[in-house]
Amino acid sequence: MLDNNLAECLRALADKYEKASFMDADPSRFLRRYSNPRDQELAAFVVSTLSFGQREQFIAKLDAMFDAADESVGKPKIAREDEIVCKTKTAVAATKNACKPKTGGASFADWLTSGGYKKFFPKSQKKFYRFFSYADMAELCSRLAQIVEERGSLGAAVRARYGLANNCGNAKNGGATKNEGAAAPLGLATVPPELRLVAALISLFPGVKCVSQNPKGACKKLHMFLRWMVRRGSPVDLGLWDWASAADLLIPLDTHVLQESARLGLIAPNAAASAKTAIELTKKMAQVFPGDPTRADFALFGLGVDQNLGQNDTSFRKF
Repeated sequence: MLDNNLAECLRALADKYEKASFMDADPSRFLRRYSNPRDQELAAFVVSTLSFGQREQFIAKLDAMFDAADESVGKPKIAREDEIVCKTKTAVAATKNACKPKTGGASFADWLTSGGYKKFFPKSQKKFYRFFSYADMAELCSRLAQIVEERGSLGAAVRARYGLANNCGNAKNGGATKNEGAAAPLGLATVPPELRLVAALISLFPGVKCVSQNPKGACKKLHMFLRWMVRRGSPVDLGLWDWASAADLLIPLDTHVLQESARLGLIAPNAAASAKTAIELTKKMAQVFPGDPTRADFALFGLGVDQNLGQNDTSFRKF
């Protein structure tokens, strides 16, 4: 069992950081750019895919993409992609309104299914962001469009695959459409129960470079996306997938989360960013947040950010 004082501190930290203001400096600012749930989950998946590296850089890329998507359905153009690639921190601060729902009929799903993304993401090996090329992003958008056309929404597709994952006797290919391919690389039936939700998500994107392919890896971005989709009653997370349980989520192993978890003795100092570590940490956090262990993500991440800025509450330094 965890020390009672540490548990109380983690709850206090979660209360401190899980607020709407958390989105101001976080990629979750984009979660409410659209009001339609189908658009929200698709946009959130692309946001999670690009959420690594320098925040100023990937937020500028996301702004450019969403502006292009909105413009294609009649929204006024805000800026060309090549005009905002070099946004500074000051300029990025002006994008806080990205979390506000757009109006005027903008639909991210329509942008994907109509092929509008092809203009913004030509099949070029030129890098769009870090090691993802324009062609890589076009492949991701194409697959998302297929999923929507065949299943109606990304959530419906994951739900079908998750049901398959939990039905170990029929994990070969049952319930999959012709474009969904086989089960996850390791086989949905062979994946531990804790990894079946993320494995179901991965299985929808066979061979897509932008999506992690091994559920036994850290899969930080995918677990963050799942947190956004599943946790309900949060001022940050959307909670669109009411068929899934927050108890089945794993904590995304962000660098800050790993560092603070090790400092607090929740994981070994040399623990690797892996599914094994995520499972270990999540089980401990289930003692603090029963039924909702990933709420600890706010506590650990927020504490890590403040620690790096030299702003952390001194009452937590004793752990």
